[in-house]
Formats: sequence, structure tokens, C-alpha cells
Amino acid sequence: MKILALGLTAALVTASTAWAAPWMTLTSTSIKDGARIPVRFGGDDQKRACSPRNPAICPCPGKNVSPELAWHDAPAGTKSFAILMYDVDGQYGAGVSHWVAYNIAATTTELKEGDGTAGTGFTGGAGTRSNPNYIGPCPPQGDGPHHYLITVMATELEPTLSAGLTRDQFLAAAKGHLLSSATIGGLFAREYN
Repeated sequence: MKILALGLTAALVTASTAWAAPWMTLTSTSIKDGARIPVRFGGDDQKRACSPRNPAICPCPGKNVSPELAWHDAPAGTKSFAILMYDVDGQYGAGVSHWVAYNIAATTTELKEGDGTAGTGFTGGAGTRSNPNYIGPCPPQGDGPHHYLITVMATELEPTLSAGLTRDQFLAAAKGHLLSSATIGGLFAREYN
């Protein structure tokens, strides 16, 4: 019985190793995972219109520079990458999409600081404010820190999706075609005077 159990254990380990894919990793020289996002990556009044219905969101203290992102260990079969940045606390928990980027070439492993703001190296989707490029964090004045998640996804989609997809539209198009992902998160709150 002991020999049978050892044989079964070895078979399970071998089977699980055969199925295991390397974990994709995401790093940033701009943002430390779990820490406060530096102000320069926050929203900037000149980069987006203030809401006349909610003046508490203005002025934003940042420079609206997109962070550097680098990813590694994408699985075999990756044909394109996508990046989503999401404020899980925005709109009272309904969430705010800050960045929807896709059709990133499978050979790409990094976006440099500012590439997301400039729209370089990807097809722009449509964030909550219909923005095609990165818009930095800028929660309403008086809110505590919001939690921002940046996720890079490896997909088996050819990089041919049309521009302007919302986060939900992209996720619907990618359903069944996602291979792996990696996420980093950070906190951002308004600098108070």
C-alpha cells in the first residue's frame, strides 16, 4: 500500500508540474507595490477637465505621468498584452477605470515612464472619462487613500482590436483568451493644504 501511495504522489507531482505555467511578474521603478503612489503619477488639471458638478475633484496635484511598467515570464502562445488601471474605491465603490490599453505587441516587455500618457506602444481604450490614454489618480478632496490596481494581461488575441473599448468591452472580447496576468497596487490620496 505504501508503494502505491508513493507512486500516486509522484504521479500527481509530475502531472501538476506538467500543467504548471510560470507566473508572470510585473514590476515598476515608478511605483512600489502596496505603497503610496508618488504625486507625479497623479492626475493633473491640465490633463483632464474638472467636473462642474463636483468641484471637490479639482485641483489635482500631480503631473499625470504614467508609471514605468515591466513584465516577465509571459506564457507560450502570448500574442498580445493589455494593461488595465482601476480605482476600486472610486465612485463610492463602483470603481473608476483610469487606463485601458491593449494590442501591445507580444515582443514588448516594458512601457517606459510617460508612454501611457503619450499613447505610445498600445491601442487606447476608453476609461471612465472616455480617456484613450493614462489618467493619473485624483480622488475627491476629503477621501482617504484610494486603492489603484494596475494589471498586465497576456492574451492569445491578435493585436487587432479596434480602438475605444471600455474596460468591460475589452474584458468581454478577451474572455476565454486570457493566458496569465500580474498586478501591482498602490494608494493615492490628495495632498491637503
